[in-house]
Amino acid sequence: MKKILAAAAALFIAAISSATVFASGINSNEQAVLDELKTGVMMQGAEMYWPGAYVNQAENYFNTIDMTGAQAESIIAAIGEGRKALESTGAANLADCTAQQKKELMLTLSKVMEPVNGTASYDKTTGEVSLKAENGAVIFKAVPTLVSKDGKALDVNGKATDGGVIKITGASADSSAFIFAGAAVVIGAGVVILAVRKKNNGRA
Repeated sequence: MKKILAAAAALFIAAISSATVFASGINSNEQAVLDELKTGVMMQGAEMYWPGAYVNQAENYFNTIDMTGAQAESIIAAIGEGRKALESTGAANLADCTAQQKKELMLTLSKVMEPVNGTASYDKTTGEVSLKAENGAVIFKAVPTLVSKDGKALDVNGKATDGGVIKITGASADSSAFIFAGAAVVIGAGVVILAVRKKNNGRA
Protein backbone atom coordinates (compact mmCIF):
# COMPACT_ATOMS: atom_id res chain seq x y z
CA MET A 1 0.00 0.00 0.00
CA LYS A 2 2.88 2.32 0.77
CA LYS A 3 4.20 1.69 -2.73
CA ILE A 4 0.84 2.65 -4.22
CA LEU A 5 0.72 5.88 -2.22
CA ALA A 6 4.32 6.70 -3.16
CA ALA A 7 3.56 6.12 -6.84
CA ALA A 8 0.46 8.32 -6.63
CA ALA A 9 2.44 11.09 -4.97
CA ALA A 10 5.11 10.83 -7.65
CA LEU A 11 2.50 11.14 -10.38
CA PHE A 12 0.98 14.16 -8.66
CA ILE A 13 4.37 15.87 -8.42
CA ALA A 14 4.99 15.09 -12.09
CA ALA A 15 1.63 16.62 -13.01
CA ILE A 16 2.43 19.83 -11.12
CA SER A 17 5.91 19.94 -12.65
CA SER A 18 4.41 19.61 -16.13
CA ALA A 19 2.08 22.52 -15.37
CA THR A 20 4.99 24.78 -14.41
CA VAL A 21 6.46 24.31 -17.89
CA PHE A 22 3.70 26.59 -19.15
CA ALA A 23 4.69 29.39 -16.77
CA SER A 24 8.07 30.48 -18.08
CA GLY A 25 7.74 34.02 -16.73
CA ILE A 26 8.05 37.35 -18.55
CA ASN A 27 11.44 38.09 -20.09
CA SER A 28 12.72 41.55 -21.02
CA ASN A 29 11.57 41.22 -24.64
CA GLU A 30 8.03 40.34 -23.60
CA GLN A 31 7.99 43.16 -21.06
CA ALA A 32 8.94 45.62 -23.80
CA VAL A 33 5.91 44.48 -25.82
CA LEU A 34 3.63 44.78 -22.78
CA ASP A 35 4.92 48.32 -22.18
CA GLU A 36 4.15 49.16 -25.80
CA LEU A 37 0.61 47.81 -25.42
CA LYS A 38 0.10 50.13 -22.46
CA THR A 39 1.00 53.21 -24.51
CA GLY A 40 -1.93 55.49 -25.27
CA VAL A 41 -3.44 56.25 -28.68
CA MET A 42 -4.63 59.78 -29.51
CA MET A 43 -8.18 59.63 -30.88
CA GLN A 44 -9.75 63.03 -31.66
CA GLY A 45 -7.51 64.69 -29.09
CA ALA A 46 -8.30 62.19 -26.34
CA GLU A 47 -5.80 59.60 -25.15
CA MET A 48 -7.25 56.11 -25.37
CA TYR A 49 -5.83 52.80 -24.17
CA TRP A 50 -6.21 49.08 -24.67
CA PRO A 51 -8.21 47.73 -21.70
CA GLY A 52 -6.09 46.34 -18.88
CA ALA A 53 -7.76 42.96 -19.39
CA TYR A 54 -6.32 42.83 -22.93
CA VAL A 55 -2.81 43.49 -21.65
CA ASN A 56 -3.27 40.86 -18.94
CA GLN A 57 -4.31 38.32 -21.56
CA ALA A 58 -1.19 39.12 -23.58
CA GLU A 59 0.88 38.58 -20.43
CA ASN A 60 -0.82 35.22 -19.84
CA TYR A 61 0.16 34.16 -23.35
CA PHE A 62 3.73 35.44 -22.97
CA ASN A 63 4.06 33.22 -19.91
CA THR A 64 3.78 30.23 -22.26
CA ILE A 65 6.51 31.28 -24.71
CA ASP A 66 10.04 32.66 -24.68
CA MET A 67 10.03 35.66 -27.03
CA THR A 68 13.28 36.64 -28.71
CA GLY A 69 14.57 40.16 -29.22
CA ALA A 70 13.92 39.96 -32.96
CA GLN A 71 10.33 38.87 -32.40
CA ALA A 72 9.74 41.67 -29.91
CA GLU A 73 11.15 44.29 -32.29
CA SER A 74 8.86 43.11 -35.10
CA ILE A 75 5.80 43.05 -32.84
CA ILE A 76 6.54 46.50 -31.39
CA ALA A 77 7.00 47.90 -34.90
CA ALA A 78 3.63 46.43 -35.96
CA ILE A 79 1.92 47.83 -32.86
CA GLY A 80 3.40 51.24 -33.65
CA GLU A 81 2.11 50.94 -37.21
CA GLY A 82 -1.35 50.13 -35.87
CA ARG A 83 -1.25 53.09 -33.50
CA LYS A 84 -0.45 55.49 -36.34
CA ALA A 85 -3.20 53.95 -38.46
CA LEU A 86 -5.72 54.40 -35.66
CA GLU A 87 -4.72 58.01 -35.05
CA SER A 88 -5.05 58.78 -38.75
CA THR A 89 -8.61 57.44 -39.00
CA GLY A 90 -10.07 60.56 -37.40
CA ALA A 91 -12.37 58.28 -35.38
CA ALA A 92 -13.05 58.62 -31.66
CA ASN A 93 -12.89 54.87 -31.16
CA LEU A 94 -12.82 51.61 -33.09
CA ALA A 95 -16.60 51.68 -33.38
CA ASP A 96 -16.34 54.82 -35.53
CA CYS A 97 -13.85 53.37 -38.01
CA THR A 98 -15.06 52.55 -41.50
CA ALA A 99 -15.21 48.98 -42.78
CA GLN A 100 -12.08 49.63 -44.86
CA GLN A 101 -10.23 51.08 -41.90
CA LYS A 102 -11.13 48.04 -39.78
CA LYS A 103 -9.90 45.77 -42.56
CA GLU A 104 -6.57 47.60 -42.67
CA LEU A 105 -6.27 47.42 -38.88
CA MET A 106 -6.83 43.64 -39.04
CA LEU A 107 -3.97 43.35 -41.53
CA THR A 108 -1.78 45.21 -39.06
CA LEU A 109 -2.92 42.89 -36.27
CA SER A 110 -1.91 39.93 -38.41
CA LYS A 111 1.57 41.47 -38.60
CA VAL A 112 1.62 41.63 -34.81
CA MET A 113 0.97 37.89 -34.63
CA GLU A 114 3.32 36.82 -37.44
CA PRO A 115 6.61 36.90 -35.46
CA VAL A 116 5.26 34.27 -33.03
CA ASN A 117 3.61 32.29 -35.85
CA GLY A 118 0.16 33.25 -34.60
CA THR A 119 -2.93 34.31 -36.54
CA ALA A 120 -5.65 36.95 -36.25
CA SER A 121 -9.22 36.73 -37.56
CA TYR A 122 -12.34 38.88 -37.41
CA ASP A 123 -15.97 37.74 -37.20
CA LYS A 124 -18.12 40.29 -39.04
CA THR A 125 -21.29 38.94 -37.43
CA THR A 126 -20.23 39.27 -33.80
CA GLY A 127 -17.46 41.84 -34.17
CA GLU A 128 -15.11 39.56 -32.25
CA VAL A 129 -11.41 39.37 -32.96
CA SER A 130 -9.73 36.01 -32.34
CA LEU A 131 -6.01 35.56 -31.87
CA LYS A 132 -4.54 32.07 -32.09
CA ALA A 133 -1.16 30.74 -31.03
CA GLU A 134 1.09 28.69 -33.29
CA ASN A 135 -0.53 25.46 -32.06
CA GLY A 136 -4.00 26.76 -32.95
CA ALA A 137 -5.08 27.46 -29.37
CA VAL A 138 -7.26 30.57 -28.95
CA ILE A 139 -5.33 32.98 -26.73
CA PHE A 140 -7.70 35.95 -27.06
CA LYS A 141 -11.28 36.44 -28.18
CA ALA A 142 -13.28 39.60 -27.63
CA VAL A 143 -15.06 42.51 -29.29
CA PRO A 144 -12.17 45.00 -29.46
CA THR A 145 -12.33 48.50 -28.05
CA LEU A 146 -10.20 51.31 -26.69
CA VAL A 147 -11.02 52.84 -23.33
CA SER A 148 -10.38 56.20 -21.73
CA LYS A 149 -8.53 56.55 -18.44
CA ASP A 150 -11.82 56.03 -16.60
CA GLY A 151 -12.25 52.73 -18.44
CA LYS A 152 -15.38 53.67 -20.39
CA ALA A 153 -15.87 53.52 -24.15
CA LEU A 154 -17.81 52.04 -27.05
CA ASP A 155 -16.71 48.74 -28.55
CA VAL A 156 -16.28 48.06 -32.26
CA ASN A 157 -20.05 47.47 -32.52
CA GLY A 158 -20.81 50.83 -30.91
CA LYS A 159 -22.03 49.32 -27.64
CA ALA A 160 -21.09 50.68 -24.21
CA THR A 161 -18.37 48.52 -22.68
CA ASP A 162 -15.78 48.43 -19.93
CA GLY A 163 -13.31 46.60 -22.15
CA GLY A 164 -15.08 43.59 -23.59
CA VAL A 165 -15.39 40.00 -22.48
CA ILE A 166 -12.11 38.11 -22.37
CA LYS A 167 -12.16 34.36 -22.76
CA ILE A 168 -9.12 33.04 -20.93
CA THR A 169 -7.51 30.08 -22.62
CA GLY A 170 -4.09 28.57 -23.05
CA ALA A 171 -1.58 28.05 -20.26
CA SER A 172 -3.90 28.68 -17.34
CA ALA A 173 -6.39 26.13 -18.62
CA ASP A 174 -3.65 23.62 -19.39
CA SER A 175 -2.12 24.02 -15.94
CA SER A 176 -5.50 23.47 -14.29
CA ALA A 177 -5.96 20.32 -16.31
CA PHE A 178 -2.61 18.94 -15.17
CA ILE A 179 -3.28 19.77 -11.52
CA PHE A 180 -6.77 18.28 -11.72
CA ALA A 181 -5.36 15.12 -13.28
CA GLY A 182 -2.76 14.88 -10.53
CA ALA A 183 -5.38 15.32 -7.83
CA ALA A 184 -7.52 12.65 -9.48
CA VAL A 185 -4.59 10.24 -9.36
CA VAL A 186 -4.07 10.85 -5.64
CA ILE A 187 -7.78 10.51 -4.88
CA GLY A 188 -7.95 7.34 -6.98
CA ALA A 189 -4.99 5.87 -5.13
CA GLY A 190 -6.66 6.67 -1.82
CA VAL A 191 -9.80 4.83 -2.90
CA VAL A 192 -7.72 1.79 -3.87
CA ILE A 193 -5.89 1.82 -0.52
CA LEU A 194 -9.17 2.03 1.43
CA ALA A 195 -10.63 -0.80 -0.64
CA VAL A 196 -7.61 -3.02 0.01
CA ARG A 197 -7.70 -2.28 3.74
CA LYS A 198 -11.41 -3.01 3.92
CA LYS A 199 -10.91 -6.30 2.07
CA ASN A 200 -8.04 -7.33 4.38
CA ASN A 201 -10.06 -6.40 7.48
CA GLY A 202 -12.91 -8.51 6.20
CA ARG A 203 -10.62 -11.52 5.98
CA ALA A 204 -9.34 -11.05 9.54
